[in-house]
Amino acid sequence: MPFASPLLTRTQWRAHTVDAAVTLWVVGDRHCDEQLLGALSDGMLDTAALRTTTGHYAAILMGPTEMVLVEDPIRSFPLFYSVVGTDVTVSDDALALAGFAEDYVADFDSRIEFRHAAYVAGNNTLYAGVKQVQAGEAVTITSDGGITSKVYRRIHYSGLDISGADAVDAHFTEAFNASMARFLEQSNGRQLVVPLSGGLDSRLLCLYLKEVGYQNVVTFTYGVGKTREVLISESVAAALGQKWLFCDYEEDAIREAWDAPDTADFIKFTHASASLPHIQDWYAVRWLKQEGLIEDNAIFLPGHTIVGNMHDEGILEAESVSPEQIKDLILRQHYVLQPDNSHATNNTRLHATIDEFLGDIGYDDSVVSRLTALEYWNVRERQTKYINNSLRNYEYFGYDWALPMLDREVYLAWGDLHHSVTRNRDWYQGYVNRRYAAATGQALDTFAPTNISAGKRNAVKSVLRRVGLLELAERTISAKAVQNHPMGFNWFATGMDSGELFKFTRSGGNLLGAYADEFLTDRWNSHCQLFTPATAED
Repeated sequence: MPFASPLLTRTQWRAHTVDAAVTLWVVGDRHCDEQLLGALSDGMLDTAALRTTTGHYAAILMGPTEMVLVEDPIRSFPLFYSVVGTDVTVSDDALALAGFAEDYVADFDSRIEFRHAAYVAGNNTLYAGVKQVQAGEAVTITSDGGITSKVYRRIHYSGLDISGADAVDAHFTEAFNASMARFLEQSNGRQLVVPLSGGLDSRLLCLYLKEVGYQNVVTFTYGVGKTREVLISESVAAALGQKWLFCDYEEDAIREAWDAPDTADFIKFTHASASLPHIQDWYAVRWLKQEGLIEDNAIFLPGHTIVGNMHDEGILEAESVSPEQIKDLILRQHYVLQPDNSHATNNTRLHATIDEFLGDIGYDDSVVSRLTALEYWNVRERQTKYINNSLRNYEYFGYDWALPMLDREVYLAWGDLHHSVTRNRDWYQGYVNRRYAAATGQALDTFAPTNISAGKRNAVKSVLRRVGLLELAERTISAKAVQNHPMGFNWFATGMDSGELFKFTRSGGNLLGAYADEFLTDRWNSHCQLFTPATAED
């Protein structure tokens, strides 16, 4: 039977008639259309050609007997599908395929994962029977309900193993500059809005814009008063001569705004079926919009990057690391949001998902294989589903966005570097600091949570470990930090009072875990009913 037309809720989709029986839909950067049309051969998408595509996109190729759903390597625009027998339904909105409120049908394994990680792994979603297309994946669905998939691009170490300091600098610079130059050509003078933190990524973006003389730039920072990170951000903007705006977070204003009816719409729009809505700069963007501080056609330029997705680099030094050890490390790094994470770490389906992932990448215990496993899981899962999902925030308020530091050139260049470079952010920090000092004549530190040296911290930890108090001390410090969060993130945990939140975090819970529980039980915003029936009062 013929396919039903996809249920497309975004107005930005563009339809291209390939022939009388085949249509290609594309959303994202406009220059992607020509590349994707060029990747067609006899009405089929050539995966080798997909690997050369630049920009951010999602695509749907529909013919009479076969449909192909394509996500770019960072899942820029989520796609979902449901296949029941020969009935195939595709949409860019999971809620168009699934029931909600009293009609919600839960995927219980997914809910367990979500509580402990803030995202759902693999192609699963929070909705039973609804699947998502993963980053860098092409999913083929036939008219008889058959499903196959192929990953056409992922983190891959090419074997070039570039390691010399000058060579690494030159290789990364060439890739970064190429991606940025193409983006600026397409932006055509529109206002660029950079969320400027005290870290490296946003600083590098602002620095490049200064170097090439791009004038229409606005930076913004937010937080509870002029914290050290805020002051560093202000200093960077001043040194680069770029406009800087500061959104001062105040508890009463944020709590009132978060429980407003329009915030329920924001939550529905941004969760993308498998991700906790990313609220970090929601209030600041809302403020910029309401106060008319940026242009209506502004492009947001957040500092998300392929750089630095490794964790626990010590694993690279081990004599041997089995697949089970890698899996255990992934579980201990990602599924940590609740005081007791055993429900996730013992989940059979999650174990199977990680096992399949390790098989797909051909894990062989080499250093490069260990690095690839840990980086790629972080990129495919946490980065594309939680971090990059923050882009929905800008879209909700009507703005475009760009991620040049996750575009093809930078993505591939990272895989050309030796693992001694990519194992941590040490080289990258030196690179950004050198480039910044050359442009401004200033040597400015990046933000760190504490000024205490690593040596002193380790000495204190050693003493506490010997007397059996290290874990309690770390949890107490973490709980106190949450209570006085410099960006007021504790104010978004609406289902707990201050004492309950302190107890939750001191017992090992994470603030995102509190958000996740409130989201799944429809307590995060009193006007939002996604998973539970509406009451008479609603």
